[in-house]
Amino acid sequence: MAGEINLLIVDDDVNQCKTLKNILDKKGYLTYTASGSEETLRLVREKAFDLVIIDLILKGDKNGVEIFKEMKKIRPGIKAVLFTGYGPEEETRLLHEAIEEGMLDDILRKPIWPEEIINTVEKYTGGEKNGY
Repeated sequence: MAGEINLLIVDDDVNQCKTLKNILDKKGYLTYTASGSEETLRLVREKAFDLVIIDLILKGDKNGVEIFKEMKKIRPGIKAVLFTGYGPEEETRLLHEAIEEGMLDDILRKPIWPEEIINTVEKYTGGEKNGY
């Protein structure tokens, strides 16, 4: 269908992925989820996403910035926003690196409210979907 907006949510917390996916699916977006770098990169190879929402720290895996660097090799124009449950002191270095790598300079903080995720998606995809 023309005008579809494809989103990818990357988080090692499967429940967080499901929650965000449910919110965005209800708004009419086509939302995919991944829980680690291999799954993320496979999906990015298979599909062009309008926006990737990626956790900063993935337990036992690469961090969100490292995965973004690999995504850019596959899809150079890819857009991504970080989200995190960590405090500023733990994330400052990675956030600076993320912006230098071309990630969008917004960061979502957990817990993420439905309006916050929807507003972020609309801001960076240019498309408001009519759901709910």
